[in-house]
Amino acid sequence: MDVQIRVEGGAVKDYVALANWLNGDRDFRGRVRQVTGPPVDGALGGDWMEMLTVAVGSGGLGITLTNLVNKWLETRSADLVATVTVTPKRRTVKLRARDANAEAMRLLGEILRDTNDDTDER
Repeated sequence: MDVQIRVEGGAVKDYVALANWLNGDRDFRGRVRQVTGPPVDGALGGDWMEMLTVAVGSGGLGITLTNLVNKWLETRSADLVATVTVTPKRRTVKLRARDANAEAMRLLGEILRDTNDDTDER
């Protein structure tokens, strides 16, 4: 299972900071991919980012990812929003920097439900 993370209200540096934050945890090294989007008007080559994709799989990595994203948001400005989509069921949760703690529990539920649903379908 993959989790897609989009950062609203931020810039490329925020994606890079989040990718570095996640890669700093040994459980996520090699699991985080930066996905570039089409160039935006006025941007020089390579200066855009569409999302991060994190390979979570099953098990406890969903809990770890929730905690890491929550802690990262606590270090960001109040205007930043991380939109987290759990694939393949496309469940989406928006985590706002100013109230990430409350939203993190919702995200955790989404990730765990998605993992359980995938296991049940096999």
